[in-house]
Amino acid sequence: MKEAMEKGFSVVVPTCNRPEDLRTCLLALFQTKVGADDFEVIVTDDGADDRTRAMLEAEFPGVHWTQGPRRGPAANRNHGVEMSRGEWIIFLDDDCVPSPGFLDGYEAAFRDGGVELVAFEGRTVREREPDSLLWEAPHNPSGGHLISCNFAILRRHFNQVGRFDERYPVAAYEDTEFAARFVMSGGRMKFLPHVEVIHPLRRRPEPKRCAARWEGKVIYAFDQGASPWRVRWGLPWHVFRLIQCRFSGQELNWTNVRAVGLFAREWWHVCLATPGWVKKWRARPRSEFWTEQVARRGPLPKYGF
Repeated sequence: MKEAMEKGFSVVVPTCNRPEDLRTCLLALFQTKVGADDFEVIVTDDGADDRTRAMLEAEFPGVHWTQGPRRGPAANRNHGVEMSRGEWIIFLDDDCVPSPGFLDGYEAAFRDGGVELVAFEGRTVREREPDSLLWEAPHNPSGGHLISCNFAILRRHFNQVGRFDERYPVAAYEDTEFAARFVMSGGRMKFLPHVEVIHPLRRRPEPKRCAARWEGKVIYAFDQGASPWRVRWGLPWHVFRLIQCRFSGQELNWTNVRAVGLFAREWWHVCLATPGWVKKWRARPRSEFWTEQVARRGPLPKYGF
């Protein structure tokens, strides 16, 4: 059972089978002037083996390890919050490298927050610009997106908004949906440009895995009141248009030519998977929050497509 809450803030780091990335993240994180008694670090581990736990016990004995629920990143982050003791929660991804003043910057911001519904978001930048569409990384250099790899919120406000929606099965849209719910609840984002994390570039996964990210869009569209027919035909068209936009302004080189084939296969997998997603989610319970919002204000234009 979790101890009584007594820490000033908690850093929640979800992880899954990336102990080397996590080591780099934690080494950078602990380059801080904040007193060791002021915060705790919770690593919630969805991995399939004991490598992460063994690494933490050997190299970071002060970090609290907990077994994750293995139901996706949204559930893993929520679990980390449940295991933490801090009044404030900082979310940090295991493959990010925080700046030396990361914790100090958040700690200073916390002194001015606490009454209004506010979330502090740090600056997230890629380690370098990708030379082709075969590489990707989150990028939030000027704020406004509340990316889950670098933001902080009071525990009571996190629970008030409703935490991350655990219906979202993979790392896609779960933070976008939380941010939308946060803003619709009257929340305000405060950008902290000096609280920075560097996100490494990663090679895009194979097309079928990329296509799986779009299932969250089906969940969100149904929450907005879309009909099965609208989702069935709207999602493939939406994905097709976004893929077109990604190539706008790109250099004509061999890697981008290869990317054309990969994105085409991703779109084809979306077309194949959409009927199954529609069948799966059309009968599932809708978000109570969005059901109420749609009843009061109507759905988003084109149901978010």
